[in-house]
This record gives sequence, structure tokens and C-alpha cells, in this order.
Amino acid sequence: MRGFLVVAAGALASFAAAQTLLAQSPANEATVVQREIDFDVKEVRIRAGGLVVFVNGDPFGHNVYSETSGGEFDVGRQGPNTRISVPFRRAGTFAVKCRIHPRMAMQIVVE
Repeated sequence: MRGFLVVAAGALASFAAAQTLLAQSPANEATVVQREIDFDVKEVRIRAGGLVVFVNGDPFGHNVYSETSGGEFDVGRQGPNTRISVPFRRAGTFAVKCRIHPRMAMQIVVE
């Protein structure tokens, strides 16, 4: 029984270490909600090849875009209660804004 407890304790420690590593590594997909004329986060981190999903939670349109070299995109007018996915293929840090509401700003870090 004592050997079983040692093995179980070791497995729990390995599981905890794996959870910590996963929490620190960038995701393959991140969601950013536009609400009250702002982004709900100021930065997201994803892996190269991952997606950022922009969700318009406001009752009016937004136009999310980036002009940062290597990560340029423009979703066009995004209506209320819609979701638009944007892929990021290259590593880098990309500034994101809204053409309709210039004070909205965030960044996407692709690793």
C-alpha cells in the first residue's frame, strides 16, 4: 500500500506540473469580446497558426483591424451579436483597434 501512495503522489505532482505548464503556454484560440465600446482584454497570447475570435457584445457595429506588418487584417463592419475568427500565422505583436471607436485598443501576441 505504501508503494501505491508514493506512485499516486508522484502522479499528482506530475499532473500539477503539467497544468502549470499549460496555463503558461499560449492558447491555440482566444476570444475577445467587444463590450461598452471597449475590448474586454488588453492583450491575448496565442500560438502561431491560432485564431482570435472577436465577439461583438455591443448593440451597435464595430470594425476591428490591425495594420501591424505581418498581421494585417480588417473584419469590416461587424454587427451586434456576431463572431468573426481571424487567423494569425506569424509570430509577433499586433496592435488592434476599431475604426469606428478609435479609443478601443488592444494587442495580440503570437508566439
